[in-house]
Amino acid sequence: MNRSRFVSLVVCALLFLAARGAGAQGAPAFDATLLPTLRRAAGLVPGDKPTSVRVITLGPRRGALASMVEGATSSDSITAGYPALQVRYRHDWIVVDAGMGREFFRQATNFSDAAYDTLQRALRDTRMVLFTHEHHDHVAGALRSEFLAQVREHTLFTREQVRTLMEHPSDARVKLDSAAAAGWLTIDYQGWLPIAPGVVLVKAPGHTPGSQMVYVRLASGREILLSGDVAWHLSGVTGLRQKPPKTSQALGEDTTAIASQLAWLRDVGAAGVAVVVSHDIDSIDDLVRRGVLARGFDLRR
Repeated sequence: MNRSRFVSLVVCALLFLAARGAGAQGAPAFDATLLPTLRRAAGLVPGDKPTSVRVITLGPRRGALASMVEGATSSDSITAGYPALQVRYRHDWIVVDAGMGREFFRQATNFSDAAYDTLQRALRDTRMVLFTHEHHDHVAGALRSEFLAQVREHTLFTREQVRTLMEHPSDARVKLDSAAAAGWLTIDYQGWLPIAPGVVLVKAPGHTPGSQMVYVRLASGREILLSGDVAWHLSGVTGLRQKPPKTSQALGEDTTAIASQLAWLRDVGAAGVAVVVSHDIDSIDDLVRRGVLARGFDLRR
């Protein structure tokens, strides 16, 4: 069975499960009932659970925390960047977020062509590609892939992600017209959706209309939540602080929805779930040091 048919069968079989508990815009209630639900949902797709979550970081750079978190002082310096994640199974993998190529970086001194080449091969040979949201720094690596025909066969966008890419993309280089959009697999779900063994999508509109989180439960029992851009720095989660108001307004964020998501992320983090904040490279490096994440993609079959 080819990968695209596998994806289609999984989606058709499980889509109805995700309608339970959905609220406004199809998002679940971000309350105390959601984590136990995700834990149960992670076992709904049969098969061995993933063995690890691995990370590649593109374009790491030093910057001011004040540009990422409301109320931070301009003297606080942090490392930001653009990670892609690999949910690794024994024999294959899923890629979450596809980064972007050298052409998107004004100053590419820290850009690794070798890392990007590895990411491109991972996108080509993966079981499935998913996105936490539709901004160009998360989707361009797939939409502009040198292996576009192969990548398109096993990539899943949500309806909201495709709509944004057609109507108002964050960068013109990732804009989709109707013909191009029709060539990508697109799903629609409410609340949450088990998508593979140990992996559950969680609808989380707020940062963008198509934002979603990815809950991962490893074979070891470790829980990892890929939270996308709900916050740009872990201190935004722990301190319940959003992005600077002018930035949030420019992005068109739903700050009410994000406030609910931040509170939930803080609670699940306190419950032992490892929360991965996409652009906070310092906290990602800490998760690597602690053995929660692994550095570099493993492309062995």
